[in-house]
Amino acid sequence: MKQRQNLSLKQKPALNVFNEVRLYLDLLPLTSLELREKIEEVIEQNPALEIEYGEQLPREEEEVPSSWEGEEFFEFSYYDGEEKDPPEALIPYIPDQRERIRKAFLPHFQDKEERKIAEALIDYLDSKGFLDEASLALVSEETGRNGEFVEKIRKKLLSIPPFGIGAKDIVEGFKAQLRGKNKEGSLSWKILDNGILKLLEKRDYEIVAEKLCCNLKQLKEAIAEISKLNIFPASIFNERTADQIDVDIILEDNDGELKVKVIERDLPPIRINPLFLRILDNPDSPPEIVKFAREKIRIAKWFLDAISKRRETLKKTVEYIVDRQREFFEKGYKPERLKPLNLKEVASAVGVHESTISRIISTRFISTPKGTYRLKYFFPSRIGIFRGDISSVSIKERIKKLIEREPRDEPYSDEDINAMLAKKGIYISRRTVAKYREEMGIESANKREKKYRLEVST
Repeated sequence: MKQRQNLSLKQKPALNVFNEVRLYLDLLPLTSLELREKIEEVIEQNPALEIEYGEQLPREEEEVPSSWEGEEFFEFSYYDGEEKDPPEALIPYIPDQRERIRKAFLPHFQDKEERKIAEALIDYLDSKGFLDEASLALVSEETGRNGEFVEKIRKKLLSIPPFGIGAKDIVEGFKAQLRGKNKEGSLSWKILDNGILKLLEKRDYEIVAEKLCCNLKQLKEAIAEISKLNIFPASIFNERTADQIDVDIILEDNDGELKVKVIERDLPPIRINPLFLRILDNPDSPPEIVKFAREKIRIAKWFLDAISKRRETLKKTVEYIVDRQREFFEKGYKPERLKPLNLKEVASAVGVHESTISRIISTRFISTPKGTYRLKYFFPSRIGIFRGDISSVSIKERIKKLIEREPRDEPYSDEDINAMLAKKGIYISRRTVAKYREEMGIESANKREKKYRLEVST
């Protein structure tokens, strides 16, 4: 008797496991707002998931048809018939940046043609509120209006408070804001000339003052006025301003006891649609309907499990970070108290991959009794020194304090700072000192000296 080998393809459980893990990883970086949007999307795609309303009809009143055509089932909606809010009604609608801009600006355009161009221009704005030449050309092409008319509407956008939306660059945005304050032609306005700006970058204040026929005090006041202008016109319409960040982690301090809470605000309670469960229990349900219901329920369970696992992993991760940086939270929230921390250490403690921790901290904030911080803030790198390890954040703080206390007539050079750190047992290169100083936005000793001279002369 000959042995025959049969070649057949079978779907491996490993594929399902991969899909489950993929879904879980996709949910990890989502904020509570983004998770609400994801829930809405999944509910729309999967009828086996539903929002659990506060007031439900008694389940015994629901009836599963004993027989129905396949097409009837696929068109069936659990929300049809009864007057109930659809799933999206439970998820608050939050307009995005562009829609806020439309709402603020379009009422100023009553003429139909002008409004059409204004809408198109707003659609082509970048996230900062600027328009480049290529975008203007596309608006002209799409609307069928010449460039002159499009430019006229763009200039009108510029002149509407908060001023600057539709500018081609930062300088034009600044000028629009100054014009809105009736400052056109002022000293601040003249400073925005390209040649003057280049001199200011070099800190050549005396030369600038001479060119503008003003003294250093007047120059300083004009520079201060420009510094108060909005660099990116659209930022005022951002969804997440400093006090509107979507924070879903809260750290509470109850008499020295630190407690981490994961807040999933406004998330609708979701569950498996009982009607689908009854389909499986009903012996008269057609096989194709049972197969469909079973598959949708399986996918729904994946989603519910992924949400639960996301919450658990997030809490464990933040609890470890807080415990590792306990000295920072207990002794005054000072940067120098932060200990070196990396993804590998946290991943090992929580029992997940480094990429998982990276997903969690990538966009997330934590609200503490003394302010809101990015989770990334608590991951300072490790610097090797003679007396042990110290975080880069701690070294930056030391550099910052040295510069704050430096003599105004002879600011510390990077070499000076390097030598002073070495006396404290912190051995890093001069290049590293320069790198950290630049990362903190601190200018070189030469530029600081010119800045100090300006302050003294005024």
